[in-house]
Amino acid sequence: MTKVNCMKRIQEELKELNRNPFENLGLGVGLFDEFNIFEWRCSILGPRDTPYKGGFFYLKIKFPDNYPESPPEIYFQTPVYHLNVNSSSKSGIPVGKVYLRALNNWKNYYNMKKILPEIFVLFYKNDPDCGFDKEKNQEFQYNRELFNEKIKYYTKKYANPMINHEDNNIRLDWDFN
Repeated sequence: MTKVNCMKRIQEELKELNRNPFENLGLGVGLFDEFNIFEWRCSILGPRDTPYKGGFFYLKIKFPDNYPESPPEIYFQTPVYHLNVNSSSKSGIPVGKVYLRALNNWKNYYNMKKILPEIFVLFYKNDPDCGFDKEKNQEFQYNRELFNEKIKYYTKKYANPMINHEDNNIRLDWDFN
């Protein structure tokens, strides 16, 4: 697929998502820069019946030049405590690469209409077989209460809609011991 065809496919997917948004998911999609169709910004509200409730989470979706032959990369830009989000720091700003089985087992007929609901499902489900961090995995399996407290802490501190999400001085400074 040529880059032009790739761009057309991505544009069509974005138009479709804006014409027919997801019902009841609290999910929005747009562009960071109107001249760059290859990077989307996504916002998701944490579901009420999860420890992420009340949170407002931003994600970045980066499409490769050969999309849909290769999957997009998806990153939480809002720090989030989750087994399937690889927390790291990029230029001092925490980001979290998302692990989804659908991205790992990518098929070129998949599209963002299929992938975005799976990101939303992450708020309900952790996949211990695909966790990045052994310590988080141990907490999840053997101390779920502590794991959920850390989720609530992150959500309150970093995903509160009243904080400045562009702040480059975000620190991961809890002490749960």
